[in-house]
Amino acid sequence: MNNIYKFLAMVLCAAVVATGCVKETFPTDGATQEQVSESTTALESLVGAIAVNMAYPYSAFGSDENYGFDFGYPGMMCALDACTGDVICTAGDDAAGYDWFWYWERGTMLGPTMSICPFFWNTYFAFMKSCNDVIGLVDMNKANLSSGEKLSLGSAKAIRACFYLDMARQFEALEVTDEAAAGKYDISEVKGLTVPIIDENTSEEKARKNPRAKRDKMFEFILKDLNDAETLLDGLSVKKTIPSKAVVYGLKARAYLWLGQFDEGYKNVKTGMEAYQEAAKYARLAITESGATIMTEGEWLNPTSGFNKANNAWLWYLPQTAEGITNLVNYIAWRSSEATWGYGGKFVFEGVTNNFYNRMSESDWRRKAFVGASPAAWYKQYSSLTNLTEEQFMEKVPPYANMKFHPANGNTVSYTIGNVTDVPLMRVEEMYFIEAEAIAQYNEAEGKRLLEEFMTHRNPKYSANGVSDLIDEIIFQKRVELWGEGIVFYDFKRLNMGIQNGYTGTNVPSDSRVNVSGRAPWWNFCIPESEVNQNLALKDKNNPNPDGLIKLWK
Repeated sequence: MNNIYKFLAMVLCAAVVATGCVKETFPTDGATQEQVSESTTALESLVGAIAVNMAYPYSAFGSDENYGFDFGYPGMMCALDACTGDVICTAGDDAAGYDWFWYWERGTMLGPTMSICPFFWNTYFAFMKSCNDVIGLVDMNKANLSSGEKLSLGSAKAIRACFYLDMARQFEALEVTDEAAAGKYDISEVKGLTVPIIDENTSEEKARKNPRAKRDKMFEFILKDLNDAETLLDGLSVKKTIPSKAVVYGLKARAYLWLGQFDEGYKNVKTGMEAYQEAAKYARLAITESGATIMTEGEWLNPTSGFNKANNAWLWYLPQTAEGITNLVNYIAWRSSEATWGYGGKFVFEGVTNNFYNRMSESDWRRKAFVGASPAAWYKQYSSLTNLTEEQFMEKVPPYANMKFHPANGNTVSYTIGNVTDVPLMRVEEMYFIEAEAIAQYNEAEGKRLLEEFMTHRNPKYSANGVSDLIDEIIFQKRVELWGEGIVFYDFKRLNMGIQNGYTGTNVPSDSRVNVSGRAPWWNFCIPESEVNQNLALKDKNNPNPDGLIKLWK
């Protein structure tokens, strides 16, 4: 058994550049590849370790660098939300200096030569290596695969597909239409390119001459992994810390929603209206297969378990372990306004713009999760929704801060307890919004009906009558529902939405006030120079540098 754990430790020591995430020869000491592949316990431990490792701090740069955003997949979720301008520092200019996600809010220092740039790339490919190692241990075509082998292989393929789906959407360069940037931002040399594909069979030699995959080839690869995972996981009972068959359907729904914006007519990948139809189909399959129920008001606003403990609506989540936490570099330490030890509840107080808040209906109970213009008035009416005393609340919490995310068990004092939370990766509510939007793209009346049907769970007075732009309304309600969960960045990017955080009366710190018409240039992520230097096929195939193209609003 000790040999298995030695092997597990080896698997999780991933390289920090993609060219290091390649097929390797297994060591002769400790467990052999054959021994591990034949041990169901070892395989399942390897898959479980991927989930645990995804939430560990210092995934990309190490603890010596001490970057406040470097806490694995949840850290990337926070950065993605910062890109949209929906999650802001509500404590003003004096606190903005503590906001480690300022780079993505402002779109600065994200070019290929900057030290921040490798965060996403290094983190994903380190995790990708763990998936490839598991996949390489099990022969998909082996007769009579055990249930343990099916679960391990299927889960690893689904997780890998999730990673590549994320990266494909982040790194593909889409047109930037903002007048200030468009003439200085040319994607003609990289249009339709995603990221290099590195699988369990990629050699080091190939990795050093591995071009960015074209969109259709990348999605063929992603969908092949998901199809395999769907077959392998069929009929298996799966813990929610790893993907189930329902999650596979959810990932397909995300993939086809992205593909709906294109009309290239690929041979093996559906786009346009066909893709939207597939997105709606798989979103509904995810809902049905999961048996999940929509979160209630009591679950949403619960001060001890709200968005820190998985429930029946959560299809997939990351378990934050006590061994893998620090006081500051942690999801809840950022997200919770009550975590008195973290940047979030001590300085920054992540929340929403006053424009965002004012757009929410007063009859929508989700609005209670955000402090309004008057913290005193909010506390007087909703003191039962926070774990802070009146004195603590009035002393520290600024207008428009969030009260959605709470420390574990409502513990606001000890980070070793309060930071040990579950992190949502996919909720069933997202599937309802994908279904409504995808159908609205080709059947507006049915899309409207689905939106109104879902919103009865959130706002008994809701009606979409009179809405001038149904897609925009669906996305806004999705933004409210999934605020802070790292999901809606992809909607912003694919739908060419903009950022409007510079306006008279804005509560956004002055160093993050930007107005962008359409996609922001930094939504097309750059490949770090360290990778370009090692992979010869990437020379002259990087996305344009977005730094300095958008000026601050004053």
